[in-house]
Amino acid sequence: MPDAPRIAEDLTSLADLVEATAEDREAERPVFALIVEGQFVEDADLARLELSASRLLRCSFLASDFSNATFEDVAFEQCDFSNADFSSSYFLRCTFSSCRFVGADFSEAVFKHVSAGESTFQYASFSRGGFDCCSFAGCDFSQASISEAEMKRFEIAGSKLANVDFFRTSLRDVDLSDNDIAGFLVSDTMRELDGCIMDPYQAASVARKLGIVVKE
Repeated sequence: MPDAPRIAEDLTSLADLVEATAEDREAERPVFALIVEGQFVEDADLARLELSASRLLRCSFLASDFSNATFEDVAFEQCDFSNADFSSSYFLRCTFSSCRFVGADFSEAVFKHVSAGESTFQYASFSRGGFDCCSFAGCDFSQASISEAEMKRFEIAGSKLANVDFFRTSLRDVDLSDNDIAGFLVSDTMRELDGCIMDPYQAASVARKLGIVVKE
Protein backbone atom coordinates (compact mmCIF):
# COMPACT_ATOMS: atom_id res chain seq x y z
CA MET A 1 0.00 0.00 0.00
CA PRO A 2 1.16 3.57 -0.68
CA ASP A 3 2.58 5.59 2.17
CA ALA A 4 0.26 8.32 3.45
CA PRO A 5 1.08 12.00 2.86
CA ARG A 6 3.09 13.64 5.62
CA ILE A 7 1.13 16.85 6.00
CA ALA A 8 1.94 19.52 8.54
CA GLU A 9 -0.60 20.19 11.30
CA ASP A 10 -0.14 23.96 11.14
CA LEU A 11 -1.06 25.05 7.61
CA THR A 12 -1.05 28.54 6.13
CA SER A 13 -4.35 29.37 4.42
CA LEU A 14 -4.15 30.88 0.92
CA ALA A 15 -6.92 32.39 -1.14
CA ASP A 16 -4.93 32.42 -4.39
CA LEU A 17 -2.31 29.75 -5.04
CA VAL A 18 -1.29 31.33 -8.34
CA GLU A 19 -0.48 34.79 -7.00
CA ALA A 20 0.98 33.61 -3.69
CA THR A 21 3.52 31.28 -5.32
CA ALA A 22 4.53 33.41 -8.32
CA GLU A 23 7.93 34.47 -6.94
CA ASP A 24 8.68 30.99 -5.62
CA ARG A 25 7.96 29.43 -8.99
CA GLU A 26 10.10 32.00 -10.75
CA ALA A 27 12.99 31.24 -8.39
CA GLU A 28 12.22 27.49 -8.46
CA ARG A 29 11.76 27.45 -4.69
CA PRO A 30 9.47 24.89 -3.03
CA VAL A 31 6.50 26.03 -0.94
CA PHE A 32 5.37 24.15 2.16
CA ALA A 33 2.47 23.68 4.57
CA LEU A 34 -0.31 25.44 2.67
CA ILE A 35 -4.06 24.93 2.57
CA VAL A 36 -6.01 26.25 -0.41
CA GLU A 37 -9.78 25.96 -0.22
CA GLY A 38 -12.42 26.89 -2.77
CA GLN A 39 -10.25 28.59 -5.39
CA PHE A 40 -11.80 28.58 -8.88
CA VAL A 41 -9.66 29.58 -11.85
CA GLU A 42 -9.15 28.72 -15.53
CA ASP A 43 -6.00 28.75 -17.66
CA ALA A 44 -3.77 29.44 -14.66
CA ASP A 45 -0.01 29.20 -15.11
CA LEU A 46 1.40 27.06 -12.28
CA ALA A 47 4.17 25.41 -14.27
CA ARG A 48 7.17 24.28 -12.21
CA LEU A 49 5.22 24.63 -8.95
CA GLU A 50 6.89 22.75 -6.09
CA LEU A 51 4.29 22.09 -3.37
CA SER A 52 4.84 19.99 -0.25
CA ALA A 53 2.98 18.98 2.93
CA SER A 54 -0.21 20.76 1.85
CA ARG A 55 -3.94 20.37 1.15
CA LEU A 56 -6.09 21.51 -1.76
CA LEU A 57 -9.80 21.38 -0.91
CA ARG A 58 -12.73 21.93 -3.28
CA CYS A 59 -10.61 23.83 -5.79
CA SER A 60 -11.04 24.11 -9.54
CA PHE A 61 -8.06 24.69 -11.84
CA LEU A 62 -9.60 24.05 -15.25
CA ALA A 63 -7.28 23.87 -18.27
CA SER A 64 -4.40 25.12 -16.12
CA ASP A 65 -0.68 24.53 -16.60
CA PHE A 66 1.03 22.37 -13.96
CA SER A 67 3.70 21.05 -16.29
CA ASN A 68 6.99 20.07 -14.63
CA ALA A 69 5.38 20.57 -11.22
CA THR A 70 6.35 18.60 -8.11
CA PHE A 71 3.81 17.54 -5.49
CA GLU A 72 5.17 15.89 -2.36
CA ASP A 73 2.91 14.93 0.57
CA VAL A 74 -0.15 16.69 -0.87
CA ALA A 75 -3.82 15.78 -0.37
CA PHE A 76 -6.27 16.76 -3.14
CA GLU A 77 -9.92 16.62 -2.05
CA GLN A 78 -12.96 17.30 -4.25
CA CYS A 79 -10.89 19.26 -6.76
CA ASP A 80 -11.45 19.67 -10.51
CA PHE A 81 -8.40 19.71 -12.79
CA SER A 82 -10.21 18.87 -16.03
CA ASN A 83 -8.10 19.54 -19.15
CA ALA A 84 -5.13 20.61 -17.02
CA ASP A 85 -1.55 20.01 -18.14
CA PHE A 86 0.47 17.89 -15.68
CA SER A 87 3.00 16.71 -18.24
CA SER A 88 6.39 15.74 -16.77
CA SER A 89 5.08 16.36 -13.26
CA TYR A 90 6.08 14.35 -10.19
CA PHE A 91 3.81 13.09 -7.40
CA LEU A 92 5.18 11.56 -4.19
CA ARG A 93 2.95 10.43 -1.30
CA CYS A 94 -0.16 12.17 -2.64
CA THR A 95 -3.87 11.33 -2.35
CA PHE A 96 -6.77 12.19 -4.65
CA SER A 97 -10.25 11.99 -3.11
CA SER A 98 -13.33 12.60 -5.28
CA CYS A 99 -11.34 14.63 -7.82
CA ARG A 100 -11.90 15.21 -11.55
CA PHE A 101 -9.11 15.04 -14.14
CA VAL A 102 -11.20 14.69 -17.31
CA GLY A 103 -8.96 15.18 -20.33
CA ALA A 104 -5.91 16.01 -18.18
CA ASP A 105 -2.44 15.50 -19.64
CA PHE A 106 -0.16 13.41 -17.38
CA SER A 107 2.21 12.39 -20.15
CA GLU A 108 5.66 11.49 -18.79
CA ALA A 109 4.43 12.15 -15.24
CA VAL A 110 5.70 9.99 -12.36
CA PHE A 111 3.52 8.72 -9.51
CA LYS A 112 5.10 7.18 -6.39
CA HIS A 113 3.11 6.14 -3.33
CA VAL A 114 -0.06 7.71 -4.73
CA SER A 115 -3.61 6.65 -3.91
CA ALA A 116 -6.87 7.80 -5.49
CA GLY A 117 -10.48 7.10 -4.57
CA GLU A 118 -13.73 7.90 -6.38
CA SER A 119 -11.91 10.09 -8.88
CA THR A 120 -12.41 10.57 -12.62
CA PHE A 121 -9.61 10.35 -15.18
CA GLN A 122 -11.74 9.99 -18.32
CA TYR A 123 -9.87 10.83 -21.55
CA ALA A 124 -6.71 11.62 -19.56
CA SER A 125 -3.28 10.78 -20.95
CA PHE A 126 -0.65 8.95 -18.89
CA SER A 127 1.50 8.08 -21.90
CA ARG A 128 5.16 7.30 -21.16
CA GLY A 129 4.52 7.87 -17.45
CA GLY A 130 5.44 5.77 -14.44
CA PHE A 131 3.56 4.29 -11.49
CA ASP A 132 5.30 2.83 -8.44
CA CYS A 133 3.34 1.66 -5.38
CA CYS A 134 0.04 3.23 -6.41
CA SER A 135 -3.53 2.33 -5.52
CA PHE A 136 -6.76 3.34 -7.28
CA ALA A 137 -10.26 2.47 -6.01
CA GLY A 138 -13.59 3.37 -7.58
CA CYS A 139 -11.99 5.47 -10.30
CA ASP A 140 -13.04 6.04 -13.90
CA PHE A 141 -10.30 5.80 -16.54
CA SER A 142 -12.67 5.34 -19.49
CA GLN A 143 -11.09 6.31 -22.82
CA ALA A 144 -7.80 7.21 -21.11
CA SER A 145 -4.39 6.54 -22.64
CA ILE A 146 -1.87 4.65 -20.47
CA SER A 147 0.38 3.71 -23.36
CA GLU A 148 4.12 3.03 -23.11
CA ALA A 149 3.92 3.49 -19.34
CA GLU A 150 5.66 1.59 -16.54
CA MET A 151 3.71 0.02 -13.69
CA LYS A 152 5.24 -1.37 -10.51
CA ARG A 153 3.22 -2.44 -7.46
CA PHE A 154 0.08 -1.09 -9.11
CA GLU A 155 -3.31 -1.83 -7.52
CA ILE A 156 -6.71 -1.00 -8.97
CA ALA A 157 -10.18 -2.12 -7.85
CA GLY A 158 -13.80 -1.28 -8.59
CA SER A 159 -12.76 0.98 -11.44
CA LYS A 160 -13.70 1.57 -15.07
CA LEU A 161 -10.99 0.86 -17.62
CA ALA A 162 -13.32 0.74 -20.61
CA ASN A 163 -11.58 1.50 -23.91
CA VAL A 164 -8.30 2.37 -22.19
CA ASP A 165 -5.22 2.33 -24.43
CA PHE A 166 -2.55 0.11 -22.81
CA PHE A 167 -0.37 -0.10 -25.91
CA ARG A 168 3.18 -1.17 -24.94
CA THR A 169 2.39 -1.02 -21.20
CA SER A 170 3.08 -4.24 -19.34
CA LEU A 171 0.25 -5.23 -16.99
CA ARG A 172 2.20 -8.05 -15.38
CA ASP A 173 1.03 -8.72 -11.81
CA VAL A 174 -1.80 -6.16 -12.13
CA ASP A 175 -5.11 -7.59 -10.86
CA LEU A 176 -7.84 -6.50 -13.27
CA SER A 177 -10.47 -8.93 -12.01
CA ASP A 178 -12.56 -6.36 -10.10
CA ASN A 179 -12.60 -3.78 -12.90
CA ASP A 180 -14.49 -3.05 -16.11
CA ILE A 181 -11.97 -3.61 -18.90
CA ALA A 182 -14.38 -3.73 -21.85
CA GLY A 183 -12.87 -2.59 -25.12
CA PHE A 184 -9.30 -2.08 -23.85
CA LEU A 185 -6.66 -1.48 -26.50
CA VAL A 186 -3.37 -3.38 -26.73
CA SER A 187 -1.03 -4.51 -29.50
CA ASP A 188 -1.98 -7.30 -31.90
CA THR A 189 0.09 -9.82 -29.93
CA MET A 190 -1.54 -8.79 -26.64
CA ARG A 191 1.83 -9.10 -24.95
CA GLU A 192 0.80 -6.29 -22.60
CA LEU A 193 -1.50 -8.79 -20.84
CA ASP A 194 1.23 -11.33 -20.12
CA GLY A 195 1.15 -12.11 -16.40
CA CYS A 196 -1.86 -9.96 -15.49
CA ILE A 197 -4.73 -11.30 -13.40
CA MET A 198 -8.31 -11.60 -14.75
CA ASP A 199 -11.53 -13.32 -13.76
CA PRO A 200 -12.82 -16.18 -15.98
CA TYR A 201 -15.21 -13.93 -17.92
CA GLN A 202 -12.50 -11.39 -18.72
CA ALA A 203 -10.09 -14.14 -19.73
CA ALA A 204 -12.74 -15.66 -22.03
CA SER A 205 -13.26 -12.29 -23.70
CA VAL A 206 -9.52 -11.98 -24.34
CA ALA A 207 -9.44 -15.52 -25.72
CA ARG A 208 -12.18 -14.65 -28.20
CA LYS A 209 -10.14 -11.67 -29.43
CA LEU A 210 -7.35 -14.13 -30.16
CA GLY A 211 -9.75 -16.21 -32.26
CA ILE A 212 -10.19 -18.94 -29.67
CA VAL A 213 -13.65 -20.47 -29.48
CA VAL A 214 -14.66 -20.60 -25.83
CA LYS A 215 -17.04 -23.45 -25.06
CA GLU A 216 -19.60 -22.48 -22.44
